[in-house]
Amino acid sequence: MKLQRGIPAHTLTIEFNWCKKDFLLMSPGYRAARSKMHNPMDSCFWCKHAFDDGEMMALAQPKGKGGNKMLCQKCATELMEGE
Repeated sequence: MKLQRGIPAHTLTIEFNWCKKDFLLMSPGYRAARSKMHNPMDSCFWCKHAFDDGEMMALAQPKGKGGNKMLCQKCATELMEGE
C-alpha cells in the first residue's frame, strides 16, 4: 500500500501498513477534543483537504513514521486501490 505524488524536484512516496477507510465522522466534538493537541488531524495528511463536519475520515498507519494519519476518502480510495 502506498501513495505517490510528484513534487517539482522529486517524487514523494510513503508506504502504509494498513488503512481503515470508514473510520470516523468529523464532528464538533472531535474537533474540540483534538484542537488542544499538537496535531489536530482536522485535514487530510496527504492532500491537505480540510474536513467538514459530517464527513467520513479514514485512518492509516505509515511504515516507519510514528503515529497514525487521517486521510480523506479520495486519498484512502487511491491508497487502497494501489495495493
